[in-house]
Amino acid sequence: MSAQQKIEEYLGAKSSDITKRVLDRIKRYVEIETPSFHAREIIALSELIEQELLQIGASVERIDAPGRGRNIIARFARTKEDARNSAPILMLAHMDTVHDIGTLAARPFMVVDDRAIGPGVYDMKAGLALLVEAMTWHVANETERRPVTMLITCDEEVGSHSVRALIDEMARTAAVVLVPEPCLQHGEVKTARKGVATYTVKTEGRAAHAGGEPGAAVSAITELVHQCSRVLALADHSKGTTINVGVIGGGTATNVIAANAEAGIDVRLAVEGEFERVDHAMRSLANVHPEAKVTLALAESRPPLVRNAAVLAAYAQARECAAFLGVDLGEGMSGGGSDGSLAAATGAAVLDGLGPNGGGAHAVDEHILTEDLPFRLALLCRLVERL
Repeated sequence: MSAQQKIEEYLGAKSSDITKRVLDRIKRYVEIETPSFHAREIIALSELIEQELLQIGASVERIDAPGRGRNIIARFARTKEDARNSAPILMLAHMDTVHDIGTLAARPFMVVDDRAIGPGVYDMKAGLALLVEAMTWHVANETERRPVTMLITCDEEVGSHSVRALIDEMARTAAVVLVPEPCLQHGEVKTARKGVATYTVKTEGRAAHAGGEPGAAVSAITELVHQCSRVLALADHSKGTTINVGVIGGGTATNVIAANAEAGIDVRLAVEGEFERVDHAMRSLANVHPEAKVTLALAESRPPLVRNAAVLAAYAQARECAAFLGVDLGEGMSGGGSDGSLAAATGAAVLDGLGPNGGGAHAVDEHILTEDLPFRLALLCRLVERL
């Protein structure tokens, strides 16, 4: 029996019908644009999702996040009688995207050949739709399972600041954490993620005419160049620690020695302890010119998702579930962070990258591969049933 036949038998429907149903839900989500910090739009999507969850028997709690929108907690009661199965499965997803309002008009949701395209379709409205579809299937089929809790957040793309404490609390009591962020390039789940730290380095000097009074000036740009050189030297590729000066600016004119300058720094960290080392060094940056001033701000940080025993145990169960469906499920590392990284920092068993295959995250060619949807739905359903 082929993988497609096994998936269809398990879900009780043809792949074409499954794909259409999931795509219809994805379309509804994509067509409500939800850039981070656009609270009204994010609340509109949250209300749609809330109604869909209520219709399948979830209890729903709203958690407003002023200026950011609204987070949703949906709970499905357990159907297994065994008291040992009382710890819930926690599912994490987010509603916000990086695409500005108006992107949909230029790049509307559509299906072209084997691709569904549209702003936010890959990261991560398709994964969000799969969560709702999976629980719809479970309720309809009256399956036996643990209790399930969904946390659907409004600000993951900008640091998840409104829910960090909540993720920490919920992950600590979860049996396992499932995250339907996009899978890796060849369909693998993510058993490791790099941590992320984003800094802004600002320098202040004293302006003067570049030709008339150069000796009277203190160049903020020259000072920033020195600081960036120090920062880049903190990279340690043997440990997977990379550093990028991604944005830089300063000055007012070519014939004026700059009084102000700043740089945006992206740090990626693969192993525990590296954030502490880099952060200490960043906070120890001292001015090179005695009259210059250097200031530092940490805008965002996420710990790495470490490929530890708990994560590998969750992956082993996912691989068994995929094998039941006729698919050999691989695993690997991602360079980006997610809410799964925050959950993993508590010691929880986290399985990330359960969303559909595709590409173009945060870009104009963002898309998912429609043929992957039945497998991803079946895998989520099987995991909830077996964990």
